[in-house]
Amino acid sequence: MSSARLHLRHRRRLTLTIIAILLAPFLASALDAFGIDVIPEAQAATGCKLNGPGTPDWGRSVIARNLSEDNGFGIFGEEEWQNGDDEGDIRSLIRSFHTSLNLKNDSAVGLQINMTTGYRYTFCITLHPEANSPYANPPLADVYLLQELDYSSYRNDYNSRNDDSGARDFLASLPVYWQGAILWHPFRDVHAYEGQDEFEFAVSLDHAEESWAIWDSAGSPRWMYLMIDGYDNIRDYDTPAPNRNFTAEVTVMVEERFALPNWTVSIVCCSVLLGMLVAPFILHSRYMKAGLTTEAETADLMPLLEQAPENPAQQQPASQQPDQQQPAAPQQGLPPPS
Repeated sequence: MSSARLHLRHRRRLTLTIIAILLAPFLASALDAFGIDVIPEAQAATGCKLNGPGTPDWGRSVIARNLSEDNGFGIFGEEEWQNGDDEGDIRSLIRSFHTSLNLKNDSAVGLQINMTTGYRYTFCITLHPEANSPYANPPLADVYLLQELDYSSYRNDYNSRNDDSGARDFLASLPVYWQGAILWHPFRDVHAYEGQDEFEFAVSLDHAEESWAIWDSAGSPRWMYLMIDGYDNIRDYDTPAPNRNFTAEVTVMVEERFALPNWTVSIVCCSVLLGMLVAPFILHSRYMKAGLTTEAETADLMPLLEQAPENPAQQQPASQQPDQQQPAAPQQGLPPPS
């Protein structure tokens, strides 16, 4: 096979590979639209079942929060909630646990934890009716995972739920792009689960969640709050108060996981972009050099008997050409033919 054909095949394979890489995300989205999971959702391998007792380390890595015991003054400011816990001493959560929380009607309870990198956190919450309750079915409620700043706004929202000044209704009627700068939001804008009685989701941090101040040399961790909501908050699609008390079984599974460093994402993205920029120039240069050869190649034609060869290299000088056949001389001693 000639070298030109080999170069052509190589260019075709390279072009098809680049096209396949660029079309891979679109193909995955198209398959997902038809119900084919190209990348399946991550699920906890343990199924939210603890092998041991799994008692929370109260006060050190887990702190319970109950908004019904919070004394605030409304949506524009509230008294700071002091419950005796030193929030600066909360350790990173690296051990699974299980606990049960009692939730009164028109209130909210939750857990304050310190999530860290290198671990995968799976939260499982199941709601049950209160003991001796006339209701057989579990109530419907909302679960939110909040960061520290959003938790402060969430407390303000709870303290202003019975506000008659109209400020809460005014904020709820604002456009979405204005609400984003004023109202509280779940972590990463996705960890909001509303109108259910069983919840299960997983979260992993790719970098440490810290807050920095000008006068501090080191950042302080941003606490995470797992809140179980039993009141009518300011969100449009939340569940109203269930008008009864209930309990919530909470299981938090902590599993170690391997994660690539954050700088690998930058390297991969820059490499792909650089390859997309360089590939056209490489293909163009190879295309332009495909017809160039170092020596002129001439085809040798097979000469006919009546035709001299066209290639000068095949022509020999007269001195090197074989002697033409001469008639044989008569042998000596024989009479000449009559």
